[in-house]
Amino acid sequence: MDFWDGTEHAFMMPSITAEELADAEHDLVFLCFPERTAIWDVVAGYIQERLLQDKGVRIPTLGSFDIVPTQIKVGDEAVTIQRPMFYLARNLVAEHNLTDDKDYLPGHKELQPLKYSKVATAASVSRRKAEICIQGTIAFLSVCLGKGNNIALVLKDIGVLVIERKKVQIKFFCDFLETMSGKENWKKAVSKVPRLLDMVVSRDVPLGSLTDSGHVITFPEFARQFVPKPPRRPLRHCGRVPGEDSWKHRRMLRALRQDAKGAFDELPSPTASSLSHIEMSKLWEKKNMVAQKSRPR
Repeated sequence: MDFWDGTEHAFMMPSITAEELADAEHDLVFLCFPERTAIWDVVAGYIQERLLQDKGVRIPTLGSFDIVPTQIKVGDEAVTIQRPMFYLARNLVAEHNLTDDKDYLPGHKELQPLKYSKVATAASVSRRKAEICIQGTIAFLSVCLGKGNNIALVLKDIGVLVIERKKVQIKFFCDFLETMSGKENWKKAVSKVPRLLDMVVSRDVPLGSLTDSGHVITFPEFARQFVPKPPRRPLRHCGRVPGEDSWKHRRMLRALRQDAKGAFDELPSPTASSLSHIEMSKLWEKKNMVAQKSRPR
């Protein structure tokens, strides 16, 4: 299994040497799934801890998390929610020509980088293993994007980062948003601004369903997921399907031509080019009325 596939590693952390990068594939392959997941769970916990302190955090080569206080007028009361924001790292935006749906941090705000030593201690692994696991996962994520795959990075108890084609979005779990802003404040804000729910995702939703194609590679599991999309329905709910009017038009013309003699002699022989759909409908109604009168009683 080749995680690197000739990808340039200029965006990797300078503290990781070329020899360590050469070993990264080995480390990622043989790092057991529970251990790899444990490291990323600690990363998610570190992010949440910083945000609860009204402080942001930067994960090198991935992006930055921060809190933006937002006031919403609810009746006579001004409710303040702590809105979490994610800013994709410039290296990924430039490397894959991605479109982040938010601006970068206003005023080039400096955020503290992730502390690998704290992650390593909490996950009971060496600092080197923690750093290579995190940066190796991001490098593999970049490789997948370079091959045109959709990706979904799950951050425990926070939410899901989804990149599909060129579009970047992050959705948060409801209980995380309630923790950030307070349950009552969040409910009041949503009642006034329902579109806030656009940033919410269920913990139980299949990750593939968050993409248009249903295909996604999930991280940190390194697993492919596909959720079949239901087939498109005909536009019957609009009262018609494509081509339906022209088919009816041709059927009317056929019937009218057959009855052009006799009871319908006084009417001009219709053609598709000379009569509109409305005119055809009127002729059809007139034909039926004439036919009913001519029936023996």
